[in-house]
Amino acid sequence: MNKAIVIESQSYQKSEVMIGHETLSVWPWSSWLPENAPVVMVVDPKLETQIEPLVSAIEKSRQAHMTVVPRTIAEHDKTLETVAALYRDFGKHRVTRDTVVVAVGGGVLTDLVGYVAATYLRGLRWIAVPTTLLAQVDAAIGGKVAVNTEFGKNLVGAFHLPAIVAIDTAMLSTLPLKEWRAGLGEVIKSALIAGGHLYEWVQQKQEPLGDLTPWWASVIAETAALKARIVQVDLYEQNQRMFLNFGHTAGHALENYFGYGTLSHGEAVGLGTLVALSLSERVLGLRKAVREQVMGWLRQWGLPTKSQPFDPAKIYEIMAQDKKARAYGLQWVLLKDIGDPLVTRQVDSQQVMEALEEIQ
Repeated sequence: MNKAIVIESQSYQKSEVMIGHETLSVWPWSSWLPENAPVVMVVDPKLETQIEPLVSAIEKSRQAHMTVVPRTIAEHDKTLETVAALYRDFGKHRVTRDTVVVAVGGGVLTDLVGYVAATYLRGLRWIAVPTTLLAQVDAAIGGKVAVNTEFGKNLVGAFHLPAIVAIDTAMLSTLPLKEWRAGLGEVIKSALIAGGHLYEWVQQKQEPLGDLTPWWASVIAETAALKARIVQVDLYEQNQRMFLNFGHTAGHALENYFGYGTLSHGEAVGLGTLVALSLSERVLGLRKAVREQVMGWLRQWGLPTKSQPFDPAKIYEIMAQDKKARAYGLQWVLLKDIGDPLVTRQVDSQQVMEALEEIQ
């Protein structure tokens, strides 16, 4: 299984998404890295032994100075303080304008390192090597790089496409089940907004987590390709890319409310998807059977369909500060039907409160 999707923006940026299995050490690193370019790798320390073949492949492909910066970055570390720590690392290792940054890890790490690459020396070329389900199907693709603040998730960020997104599904073979679950919200969201093959695959069966079967390989590849195709036509989120926010308006607010790391991203987006589906029923007349089906998927994969108790008014307040809010207020991505999303504005606040109450 080898796929390549090229994303080109209207500016100078271009990104190539490569999808394969057991391919990290055999991909053409010599053509991906400019000649004699210094390389700095920011790597999750848990992966240092696992990526030794990748390090060797890069070292062989270029006579270049390479530095490995081990950084453990969890969601609560995705802050400007951690950005400043990486700036210090880059300064200490004499990173220059021709340095290529290679980020190896999960979605939190690629988000944060991508932001550092976007801002250090006014922008560095970077390559994302996502190693978790969440990163491979969503976070590492599309060039939205950001960090959190006390007021919400991903409020400080930029659009800065990685030159390459190198997705090797073999990296998932040792992933804990909780990390699989962290990415499932994005798989479910993608199936709902896209319809077609992806929805049919998930509808027909939900294979167990942790075993990288051909079914999972197909689902991962199609979910990643879907995001790449959408970003190709709408990098700056003016139209179709907004659809990728389905389930995230309430999902991000729940993550913020409970404290980052309490709910995984997959759990939060799963619950946010149920809120968005409930609103879709109320506002657009979506069939209730769709929400019931999604609840079945969540249960099958061990994700919650009910939240811990929360204050709906506080959740609404957090949503109002979300980066997707506008001067006219909140905007929601809702579903008219499977594969037919719609950006909807000025949804009645009482309907939102009622939809939130349903997941308590």
